[in-house]
Amino acid sequence: MAESQSTSNLWHFRQLITGPQARATFDRLRERGRVERWGHAARIHLDREHDERVVVLEGQVILGSETTLARGDAFAPPSDEVAPDFEALAHQETTIVIMEQEALRESVELLLPERMVQGGSIFQRRELSVPLAPLLRTSTGARQAQTILELAERYGEPGPGNQRVAPPLSSAQLASLAGLDRERARQALALLERAGLIRRDRRALRILDLDGLRRFALG
Repeated sequence: MAESQSTSNLWHFRQLITGPQARATFDRLRERGRVERWGHAARIHLDREHDERVVVLEGQVILGSETTLARGDAFAPPSDEVAPDFEALAHQETTIVIMEQEALRESVELLLPERMVQGGSIFQRRELSVPLAPLLRTSTGARQAQTILELAERYGEPGPGNQRVAPPLSSAQLASLAGLDRERARQALALLERAGLIRRDRRALRILDLDGLRRFALG
């Protein structure tokens, strides 16, 4: 259930924030945060003693040897105790904005409070939504669990024992709500199913262990 340090502190805003709200969101981040510009291959100086978030506005940032972040992605630098060799490098001319976690959450939530999809059967379509703010605070692995938890609590009906029965949604729809690419969403859903927390079919999204899913989401 635990994720590696390289992925647990990443947020893909390019997947969470889309459409007309994106430009307004990034403009607001510029106003609220500290904007810095770094040249190609520059090592970005990070204050790792404070709870800050770094959002890529232009260019790319490379974390370690594997992870590349683009416009609309964010990360939280780990502490020196957790990852003493951690470094972030600018790729091409790169612009970032640095701000505290709560300021980032407030800025994003103000402009885009919820994510929505059309769900339900062909004859009973309806809008299903989940709040964005909790997703911004969770790791990638917990984000899908948090999304399903929100669906269960908003739209679910009581099932046997501690179960909840939520409207059926495809993997693509769940990925969209969680702001994940489809491959990561499939991996997260498979993990939740193997853990005995959910079961999916064409008729319903069944939450088999609501308390367990909540613990997973808090992760």
